[in-house]
Amino acid sequence: MVNVNKLCPGCMNEMDGSGICSICGYDSLSKNDVDCLNVRYILSGRYVIGKVLDRSSEGITYLAFDQNKNIPVNIREYFPLSISSRNPDKTVSIQKSDTYSFNEGLIEFLELNRKLSAIESDCLFPVNAIFEDNSTAYAVFSQNTGITLSNFLDVNGGVLKWEQARPLFLPLIDTIIKLNENGIIHGGISPESIFVSRDGKLRLSNISIIQTRFASENFQTAIYPGCAAIEQYSTEKGNMGSFTDVYGLAATIFRVLIGNLPDPANERIHNDSMAIPSHFADELPRQVLVSLANALQVKIAGRTQTVEKFRDELVYGETEENIIRAETRRKNEEIMRSKRIAEKMEPNGKSKHKNSSLKYGITAALCTVGAFVIIGVIMAFTVLKGYFFPKKPVEKTSDADSMPSVASIGEIDEGADVIEEKKYEVPNLIGKYYTELKDIEKIDVFNISIADKKFSNSVPRGAICSQSVKAGNSVVRNTKIKVSISLGPSTIKIADVTGLTTDKAIIELLKQGFLYDNISLVEKFDADNKAGTVISQTPQFGQSVNTEIKIVLYYAVNNNDDTDSEDLIGGADNIE
Repeated sequence: MVNVNKLCPGCMNEMDGSGICSICGYDSLSKNDVDCLNVRYILSGRYVIGKVLDRSSEGITYLAFDQNKNIPVNIREYFPLSISSRNPDKTVSIQKSDTYSFNEGLIEFLELNRKLSAIESDCLFPVNAIFEDNSTAYAVFSQNTGITLSNFLDVNGGVLKWEQARPLFLPLIDTIIKLNENGIIHGGISPESIFVSRDGKLRLSNISIIQTRFASENFQTAIYPGCAAIEQYSTEKGNMGSFTDVYGLAATIFRVLIGNLPDPANERIHNDSMAIPSHFADELPRQVLVSLANALQVKIAGRTQTVEKFRDELVYGETEENIIRAETRRKNEEIMRSKRIAEKMEPNGKSKHKNSSLKYGITAALCTVGAFVIIGVIMAFTVLKGYFFPKKPVEKTSDADSMPSVASIGEIDEGADVIEEKKYEVPNLIGKYYTELKDIEKIDVFNISIADKKFSNSVPRGAICSQSVKAGNSVVRNTKIKVSISLGPSTIKIADVTGLTTDKAIIELLKQGFLYDNISLVEKFDADNKAGTVISQTPQFGQSVNTEIKIVLYYAVNNNDDTDSEDLIGGADNIE
């Protein structure tokens, strides 16, 4: 039986008696804020409260320990900021003027988490329990042991190729479709609300009540600039729907593929330029560019309306343009087939071929011309819209109907003043991160690509350590410049991760720069250590090694703990 008095509030492992946890470094003298539940407070007679993991406009998330199951969990407490206060007995009080807002949000909180508990998906953190206590409500989730997508990108070069992102996002997209079908709009999809778990899967978190997802007089805003749609801003506030999640999801994928988020929607009302560097447009499949362009429209009416439709456009290229083109082709084939059947026989049994050949030719020609006209109109109003209908300056207005449409993301401004003989000075790229290149003036005139990755003792990991064309040289537009990304020092002293749980050990090694798919876990029977903790490692800590070596972590399994060994096996699977 676990002695809860010895549990570390920072990691829920047993402390060795000293004031500082040897596993996570938590100081036993640390306390939660006065308006939070105390460390080691027993909630509902079952859950031992630990440190605060997160605070948002909806409430407070704690690390906790489930005494019934002897496992760490995450607990979400409904505690809306600005309208809630904590009493000495830990119950929650409501500001009198906001009683309705609090109670309305409480009902929504309970209903939301009841719906989540009924949805089975590997891309969600399961809701294990929902209950009311302390004059408020709580939801208990399986422990989140992953890292945010934002942090994952930081330690993996800043961007992913479409071939890597596609298998990662498909299950997540299907899960968001399932949420929307159950009446749940996330409204906060971003690189910070998506986690990469140790099994290599993306999981969606921070699913909050809808009142926190747009600016409100009573609830503080919980939106992520760049990923929040225009209907979430107070100046253009409107109803939220699946189209809101379409925008957040598309902005997140844009960040993964391009390296930066779109400008905030409330700024893009008056300047909707979305041009991207040409090398990204050349590398990405056309349907990806078109689907992102449709999904990132500022105006709701012009935006892709459902996540399912966005998925079909993104993955299968089922855009309106392609669907209409296919339908036109099908109708033409039916007309031609009917003509051929009709030509075979006249009422008197004689062939009609000679009499109708001219008529048939004219009809077929007209059908073909009509098809091209239809396709031309579609192209003029979609892909080539910026060419046929150049944008005019838009005056500021609060009328949502007057908001301009977003230019196609795939549309690239080659520059009206381009002259073949004109030369451009090559900037110094050494020491800069690939995602920072967009901030360099006129960087789009160069064709920059990553050639390889190599060790560097002078340039930090992830930054550019060499470039094929020397800085200061004058070159013509579209000159190819290949850069190398630093892997950091060729050798590094490996950290001591013994005593940590397997997931925390992996995260520590990732922070040092070791590769995720080079870390593997091996179970080893050990009756003296807590199951699931690392008892030895190869190479041993303190050794100087390069960051691309294979690392093996041996973790304890024994008969003294109920921990499910299947949850600990697998390590860092290769993410393709």
